[in-house]
Amino acid sequence: MDIIYFPFRVIGDALRGLLGGFGLPDWAVQLIMIVVGVSVVVIFAMLTMMFLTWLERKIIGRIQDRLGPNRTGPLGLLQPVADMVKLFTKEFIIPRNADKVIYYLAPVIFVIPAFLVFAVIPFSSDAIISDLNIGWLYIVAIGSTSTIALLMAGWSSNNKYALLGGMRAVAQFVSYEIPQVLSVVGILLLVGSLRMGDIVRAQGTIWFVLLQPVAFIMFLLATISEINRTPFDLPEAESEIIAGYHTEYGAIGFALYSLAE
Repeated sequence: MDIIYFPFRVIGDALRGLLGGFGLPDWAVQLIMIVVGVSVVVIFAMLTMMFLTWLERKIIGRIQDRLGPNRTGPLGLLQPVADMVKLFTKEFIIPRNADKVIYYLAPVIFVIPAFLVFAVIPFSSDAIISDLNIGWLYIVAIGSTSTIALLMAGWSSNNKYALLGGMRAVAQFVSYEIPQVLSVVGILLLVGSLRMGDIVRAQGTIWFVLLQPVAFIMFLLATISEINRTPFDLPEAESEIIAGYHTEYGAIGFALYSLAE
């Protein structure tokens, strides 16, 4: 991963030297570098979301004896781009009896934690925006706030299916968050630190997945449940409650929920 990060480190050092050459003060250079770093993380997160969406639809299509996305771009790779353009240009319709303020805020509150988490996730042993000394605790705390947005979405929509889906989602998130946290406790004890950078560097000789395979399986299952993927898609059970907590959302609201998941 350090090999992957090396070009970005070189570009970052070159950009910092270029800004310093213009005579900018240190605080201005630091501010610009932070803005550039945050922009890169946001763009990376969106590109990752688009690729994973395409990959998921492609795999599900193959399992169901279909081709999956195959018309927009080579191998359908541009299908997520077309979907995003469509969703962001559609009219954002609000249900007649919905609580408009909460209805607007719910998808925004849901997507913000997804981007904030990237601030402490290392892309290599050194490539990290902010290596907090409570990195793992930060991820757990920030990730837990998304459950509030799910209940807000279900309640504000004034739809019984959305409310039921929101209640199911909150119950499932809280339930599976416990084994997810416990599965990482063993790793934290091995490393002796909550810093995400220390956790990555501690795997320089052997990956923790080989040392704690049972904990890895627990973490994997809990993570799948938190993103509502089969077989943990009870909050969005199409045969029962249509689309769950975001039943009444369309256009950019639905796009934000998809982006955060």
